[in-house]
Amino acid sequence: MFFALKKKIMCKVLERRKAQKPFDFQYAEGFSLEGEADPMVNNSYYFSAHGESMSVYARLGLRVDSEESWFAVYLGGKLHSLKRELFPAGEAPVRVERDGDRWTLSFKGTLDEGDEAEFSASFIPGQEPIDFTNDMPAVRKATGIANEKWNKAFFGQLQSIDGQCHYEQEGVLEGTLTLNGETSGFRLPCVRDHSFGRRDWNYMNNHLWLMAVSAGCQFNYSMVSYPAMSVMELGNYRDGAGQHYWLRADLDLEQIGKGIVPGGLSFAVALDDGRTINVAARVLAGVIYRFQDGQYVLHENIAEFTIDGKVCRGIFEIGFNGNRDRWFNQRALSGIKR
Repeated sequence: MFFALKKKIMCKVLERRKAQKPFDFQYAEGFSLEGEADPMVNNSYYFSAHGESMSVYARLGLRVDSEESWFAVYLGGKLHSLKRELFPAGEAPVRVERDGDRWTLSFKGTLDEGDEAEFSASFIPGQEPIDFTNDMPAVRKATGIANEKWNKAFFGQLQSIDGQCHYEQEGVLEGTLTLNGETSGFRLPCVRDHSFGRRDWNYMNNHLWLMAVSAGCQFNYSMVSYPAMSVMELGNYRDGAGQHYWLRADLDLEQIGKGIVPGGLSFAVALDDGRTINVAARVLAGVIYRFQDGQYVLHENIAEFTIDGKVCRGIFEIGFNGNRDRWFNQRALSGIKR
């Protein structure tokens, strides 16, 4: 009874906040670190593009004193990736630039096993952006908040979560890749992710992000655990019927709380249009990233998905705090209401 009441209260609070502070897409697109002094403030750009024969992902996490840099290409059943993760400010081999409503992504450098790569591409928007604060159903965050004990300290901690802006946009990534002297063109369905604000990787307990994209559909399942909120789940699904947000997922959380990457996952998702769709993901290959001297370890994997009967590729990302006692705040997962 108390859980239902708390969830209802929080839904009203969150809906009111949305109305008072709508998402400002143009401001978010133009955000920069100019004038910033805090090294914990992050401005992160991520691109994830997938087709039947090629997958590529890249990330540039800008801070005033450093740049977190990822680049990986999955081609011919082999993953080629940049092994170095951290560069001084202004020196990362991944570059991201804005040109009107398009974004350009480029890379030039040496990948694992000595592979030389040069990459240049443009992101062409295809769908409206989705802001994780304003567009996702309020009931998803409200559910996570309702699972916690309410007091002054708890609501103070929630401010650490609310300080990030995070949005995604679906489109197409088009360009060329030169790998060891061989050049090929590509045009791939892509999701562009932009987040900014204060990000302390050590504040996260653990997380899971499943994202698949193709010409016919795009799917997102996001779960994160913080000290202030043991489980928060949300996501969306776009198909021929349009963009939909899911209201509940029955993913077995025990499978993702063991500190390892599961070989695969399967679950069902209830959508806001009354449908329930089945989702399955199978890991193909991945890279391990370590943040803040190993305080947080993230596994970024290329995966094959079957979503509502449609086969496509995407990302199976899972991460864990270096302190395993933090995972899900050691809550009994069977007692978490979802």
